[in-house]
Amino acid sequence: MKKAMLFLVALMFSVGVNAATLTLTGIGSSGATQSVDVNNNSTVLAGGTVGEVGNWYSQFDLTSDTATNVKIEWSFNPFTALTGATVKFGEITGPNGIYLPGAQTFVITGDFSFTAFLAANVFYGLDIIDAASNILKYDVSVSAVPVPAALFLFAPALLGFLGLRRKSAVAA
Repeated sequence: MKKAMLFLVALMFSVGVNAATLTLTGIGSSGATQSVDVNNNSTVLAGGTVGEVGNWYSQFDLTSDTATNVKIEWSFNPFTALTGATVKFGEITGPNGIYLPGAQTFVITGDFSFTAFLAANVFYGLDIIDAASNILKYDVSVSAVPVPAALFLFAPALLGFLGLRRKSAVAA
């Protein structure tokens, strides 16, 4: 019976794990359309199209309600249409704000992904700037990296092993 109770408690902890709630807001673009397609809890999706050959940019603000790691992915279809761009990511002063020192920039020529840490209730800029391309569709995906359920299963299992050890010590 004790083992069944321990299993149910461990299952409750593993099911109760929630990833952070992310919010992505389109700030502006030039030479490209821009939309936020899915703004749903731990995954947000946005994208747009570039209808002419030339330079363009697209800017987004990103926030999280809890501190979390995120995976950010940029993809382009067709990926060969992108001749070059700069992705800029970092903390900003507020909604539609300016970048604070320490912002990261990545020069890209195709699909690109990276991971970052978001502090709770802090505004981050997520921009693609100085982009040059032919006609293409671009997508950006931001997803929270959830805490593995195994982390919450480890503590009850460890307590169970300590209880068995104590029980065998008392019996001896």
